[in-house]
Amino acid sequence: MHFFDAEARRDAAQLRRAYLRLALQYHPDKVCAGSPDAGSATRTFQEIQGAYEELAAALEGKAGKGPRVRSAFAAACELGDLQAVKAMLRRRPAVAWEPDELGVTPLMFAAAGGAIEVCEALLSAQAALDTCNPLGWTALTWAALRGHAQCCRWLMERKAPLKDNDLIVLAFTGNWQTFEVLLGFASEERRLEVRDHCEKGLLHFALTGLAYMKRTARDHVRCVDLALQAKCEPFREDCRALRAREGGNMEAAPVLSHFVRCMGESWAASGLDKSGEHLAMVQRLCLLRADVGASGPHGSALQLAAEQNFPTVRQALLGARRESAWTLRRLCWCCS
Repeated sequence: MHFFDAEARRDAAQLRRAYLRLALQYHPDKVCAGSPDAGSATRTFQEIQGAYEELAAALEGKAGKGPRVRSAFAAACELGDLQAVKAMLRRRPAVAWEPDELGVTPLMFAAAGGAIEVCEALLSAQAALDTCNPLGWTALTWAALRGHAQCCRWLMERKAPLKDNDLIVLAFTGNWQTFEVLLGFASEERRLEVRDHCEKGLLHFALTGLAYMKRTARDHVRCVDLALQAKCEPFREDCRALRAREGGNMEAAPVLSHFVRCMGESWAASGLDKSGEHLAMVQRLCLLRADVGASGPHGSALQLAAEQNFPTVRQALLGARRESAWTLRRLCWCCS
């Protein structure tokens, strides 16, 4: 642990940058193969790697560490050390597009660090924007998941491919700044056609994220706002789910049924029935004409609220149903 000072140990972003600086300095590929120092360099870097992973896991869990650095060049790319990157490119230009054994390219590391100048240098050296790692992630995916909105915009302006999964993952993880950028480059038709095999769209995934709470409730609510602004409207989504179910896709779920179900899942954050943000979202969806009684694969939102012992949510749903019925009666009276 002596590699990282107290300040780096308290903050995940600072810890990552400290690790990258150490990787740039101590990575074994900076020592010639066969050198008497090669074994010592490998052991030192393994100690650095182990200490970093232990500290990163304590700060944010396994998902927060970022990609493991397999070369000094990758470390320089993510750090945004343009001078070091250019020096290594002059020595061996092919390093610009070579992936590591996990399929992560230098451009992906640069994008993960939001290093636009390094990204530009790599593209000039023939790095490809459309290269994917085994997960299907591109450089754009890395920039987006690490919250680099300016880098995302720069990559999109250079025709980086925008995948449906990029939008889905951002909606789910609460990365609203980069979600907003990428939505701005997608047509309304494209936004509405982003689906999984269960016919869940961007609104469904944003609501799933609000139940999972990878980030703050405010971040996840902002992603729901963006999905709604992108015309992923609850009434339209419910109609689409109904058509899918009539067509034989019984996994399709109306919006409220989906959200209430997610709130009761074992992986969901605890105490959501008592959360003001989550209750407000249920009420908001009702006001936006989400169908309280529409059934999904596990029942309607009302049924699920009862089964999952969410009395506050159930009362909100009952109140919305009564208001909807009263509105309908008034409309009928006015038209008679």
